[in-house]
Amino acid sequence: MLDSGITPNHPSFSDTGIGPLPAKWKGKCELAGCNNKLIGVRNFVSSGTSSLLDEVGHGMHTSSTAASTVDRHVTSMVKLGNGVLVAGESLLQPKDFPETLLPLVYPGMSGDINSTFCDTPESLNGIDVKGKVVICLRGGATGRITKGKIVKDTGGAAMIVANTQNDGASIVAEAHVLPVSYVSYKYGLKILEYLRSRSSSSPVATIIFHGTVIGDKSAPQVTAFSSRGPNLASPGILKPDIIGPGVDILAAWPTTYDNTTTTSPFNVISGTSMSCPHLSGIAAL
Repeated sequence: MLDSGITPNHPSFSDTGIGPLPAKWKGKCELAGCNNKLIGVRNFVSSGTSSLLDEVGHGMHTSSTAASTVDRHVTSMVKLGNGVLVAGESLLQPKDFPETLLPLVYPGMSGDINSTFCDTPESLNGIDVKGKVVICLRGGATGRITKGKIVKDTGGAAMIVANTQNDGASIVAEAHVLPVSYVSYKYGLKILEYLRSRSSSSPVATIIFHGTVIGDKSAPQVTAFSSRGPNLASPGILKPDIIGPGVDILAAWPTTYDNTTTTSPFNVISGTSMSCPHLSGIAAL
């Protein structure tokens, strides 16, 4: 398995309760911190000759599997003023967020594309978001967590992130900086429909957190960010050949990583990078 780096002192690599290396093991460890669990680490460096490693420099990270959903969600529900509930996700599950209905606002109604995606603090200029639940569409120039930082810094109380049509039903749980519900395209349309129907009155909403919920009968589904079928050159050939769990996976996390919003050595991550180790492990076994 080729990857982009390793943190040997991470608790995931603790060898507590693990016996000594098998006598037949011939691998090498070229990094301080190896033990009876972390038994082989090599450092690949470009040699100057023509090779794949020349193109990628130190190490390589590759995934060739398709990422699928799992049958659990870290749930945050949007409750609208008309009583309708729609399900979303958020890894942040605040216990003290009141279920009181708050004013609901969609900056994108201004017609400005940057406001639609809550791309910058300036994109919310002239829009009263203080103490309100703010709707931001996925995409644009910023990631979902950054959108939350912008909403929080401009006074928003909570945020709803809604998928665009291209992203469909693929949602993930993330460590947000304020109360958030990340919802599918279908549910985003439902929320916007409610908002527009109350444009002359006072639309309201809140977010209710339910923690981890298991038993999603639609799983496994190939996610929108992964390789999907059918084969474009020959549509009669179904693709992908194999899928693996790649959404909302509890994973080791370096606390020194620049973009982290948590001091925990673990995080919930989604991507083909999460499905690759699952399937690599199965193949190895």
